[in-house]
Amino acid sequence: MKTTKLETNARIGKALRVRRQARLGLPTGPSLLSLTRTERSRIQWPTGQELQDVSKHLARISREGRRCELAGDYFNSGDLAYQLQEVIRVTGELLKKSQRTRS
Repeated sequence: MKTTKLETNARIGKALRVRRQARLGLPTGPSLLSLTRTERSRIQWPTGQELQDVSKHLARISREGRRCELAGDYFNSGDLAYQLQEVIRVTGELLKKSQRTRS
């Protein structure tokens, strides 16, 4: 009886780890990576929905990082926090660059 219980717990633990890893990753389906192209422009721009999806994923990654920190996993939480700060820094630079082109 104990062996069955341990095997069941191991399978449940593995399933939880797989789901947790999937939550951290960005989807690779066409919804996130597809870019629109109009007949008059050859530049590929992300759609508004794709930008919103990325924002939701970043918020989810932030929440997961905080959970890792609360669980005592400072290595992974620190790594996530650093990478999110880099995304924010680069986004700020992009915003400044776009404001210069408007002037």
